[in-house]
Amino acid sequence: MNTRKPESRHAATDPQKCREMEKRYAWKLLRIEPTRDRILKFDCIFEGETEFPKYRED
Repeated sequence: MNTRKPESRHAATDPQKCREMEKRYAWKLLRIEPTRDRILKFDCIFEGETEFPKYRED
């Protein structure tokens, strides 16, 4: 039986950006993992399903 809670990933250029996302969107940051990407060097792993707000363009 799989009891793992859903997680979401968002890429970032540095770990501080993960912490900024956590604060700005009130998401719970679980961990930060390095990637092999040269620009987006980190994956920010958040608890649950997370989605950036959709802003309307007028």
